[in-house]
Amino acid sequence: MHIMIVPSVAKGNGSGHIVRCFRLARALGPAAAVYLPAAKTSDSWSAAELTLAYSRELEGIRIIDEPSQAFGADLVVLDRRASSLEELRFWESLAPVLALDEGGAARSAATYLIDILPRAKRSFDQQLPSANRVSAGFLDLPLKRRPKPAAFRRILLSFGGEDPAGLSIPLARDLLATGLVQASDLTIVSGALNGGMPHQGLEGVTVIGAVQDLKEHLHTWDLVLTQFGLTAYEAAWAGCGVLLLNPSAYHQRLSRVAGFPELGVRRARRGALARFLQNPVPVLARVAAILPREPESLAAFIGSLEVSGPVNCPACGCRERLALWRSPSRSYFRCPSCGMLYLTRFGSKRSAPYTKDYFFEEYRRQYGRSYLDDWSSLVAMAEGRLERIEALAGAATGPAGQTLGRTKGLSLLDVGCAYGPFMEAARGHGHEAYGIDISVDAARYVRDKLGLPATVGDFSDSSVVESLSGPFDALSMWYVIEHFDNVDAVLRNASALLRSGGILALSTPSGEGVSARLSRNSFFQSSPEDHFTIWEPSRVRNILAAHGFKLERIRMTGHHPERFPLARRLGAGSGARSPGLPLSLVLALLGLVSRLFGLGDTFEIYARKTAPDTEQGRAVPSTESTVRAIMGSTDPSPLAGSRLP
Repeated sequence: MHIMIVPSVAKGNGSGHIVRCFRLARALGPAAAVYLPAAKTSDSWSAAELTLAYSRELEGIRIIDEPSQAFGADLVVLDRRASSLEELRFWESLAPVLALDEGGAARSAATYLIDILPRAKRSFDQQLPSANRVSAGFLDLPLKRRPKPAAFRRILLSFGGEDPAGLSIPLARDLLATGLVQASDLTIVSGALNGGMPHQGLEGVTVIGAVQDLKEHLHTWDLVLTQFGLTAYEAAWAGCGVLLLNPSAYHQRLSRVAGFPELGVRRARRGALARFLQNPVPVLARVAAILPREPESLAAFIGSLEVSGPVNCPACGCRERLALWRSPSRSYFRCPSCGMLYLTRFGSKRSAPYTKDYFFEEYRRQYGRSYLDDWSSLVAMAEGRLERIEALAGAATGPAGQTLGRTKGLSLLDVGCAYGPFMEAARGHGHEAYGIDISVDAARYVRDKLGLPATVGDFSDSSVVESLSGPFDALSMWYVIEHFDNVDAVLRNASALLRSGGILALSTPSGEGVSARLSRNSFFQSSPEDHFTIWEPSRVRNILAAHGFKLERIRMTGHHPERFPLARRLGAGSGARSPGLPLSLVLALLGLVSRLFGLGDTFEIYARKTAPDTEQGRAVPSTESTVRAIMGSTDPSPLAGSRLP
């Protein structure tokens, strides 16, 4: 992947984010670039200043100083400490964003989120989910390590490339004031971005400038005094004792969340400092407990992330969103505009996921039998759906307002037709059924075994849809729409193929059923990885209306009373106490509750097209050309005797 890395260059934010980005870019190789703004401001470092300060660290790394140079990137990595939503939207206009240790408002909406360092939640993000990955193992830890020191004799003070809070000099004086530290044993790192520091009262103390790859030198000291950040973990991994002096109360909270021994805020507590210096054992024990089990390669992990699924809302295209749930391979977001709940997935894409195995081996693993073994129940289910479509079609009106009253001889397009049970049932009702499916084997079965017209194609592809022509009286998608990562295109294509007043019918899992309400975490975790949208009955009306459809009916299905907490408690085992009612009666009552309150785990949607029979100025062709294209022949004989609209 081509990756752009954006560090924080704000003065006062320290140099840890900058150095980490340089290391990450080097590890990722030539496909990575670091963005350092060319312009200098009073509160940020310029590319020229950073290039001068870190000339050795930047050798061989590609630098970008204008965002426009990043067009074509596959991923943007933000390591900016705290980013606003406006900044996030800007970077996501270039590519999906992975945020590292993000503490700003962008935390609520970043495509992917990694927390390497522990964090103390603030009030604005208390309700946000945890990061996709949380691992201190992603730290770039030193290779050189030392055995535990018996005493804290040689001491290093390192407060980053800037030391913006000016902690080093006062702390050095406090150390000397205890009488437990000799000036000759004390070293201060001034940092690459520090303009120098006074030496008054520090005679004999070693003050050094920037140290290239400081982490590989930490093992030469017994104790490192620093603030919460990368150096603290690097020193701990190197085997040193670590004490933290915090530049702010927030840093103190972070230190305590992580478990580091700390000395206070801005000025060290001299009594605590003396106790820690005299007894290294508790310091070393606390530091050892903080360490990750083993290092992980951040560069290798980021390089393995392949983003699939929508980044913006697949129903309305809105770029704003709120994260609801995250895992290492998924992020679920809510669109604040239309309310759609959708998935962005990470990792290798499934190659041709809807092959024959999908309908046989995968279907059998889920339902205990293959798709074709389930044929009779699928056809029976289609019967009820057809009756509801017919009832709505019979109430349809023509362009002049007259009642059409058609319940037979409808033209129906079944999108995601699979092996054709709905089409077979539709033919039995006297309708003309046509199908489209992404599976080559399924479409071939419908044509060869059922003798019904079916074509292979992706219904979200407008060129495929144009070949289908139309118009149709009804268009169905049974457990199909959730598989599309572009719902907007699918609904626009459906509208283009339906006549005015035509019926859109679909079914999909419910994000408001008992399973989703019982445990949101379990619901998201068990949701199939190829379900890019999760539909909720309460939000369907507005989503469909925006695409030219009027909601006519919602029918809740998939009622599972055994998934209610009460039923689970009763079925927990022979030791479970009964409330005095037979389990069968409890399940019957819970089933009634599920139906009354619409708590089914799936539901059906029936809507009517209200838009005219054109789409973006294109007249809808006749269905006859569609049939001939589907059957692969201009000879109308395969459809002899069929009723064409």
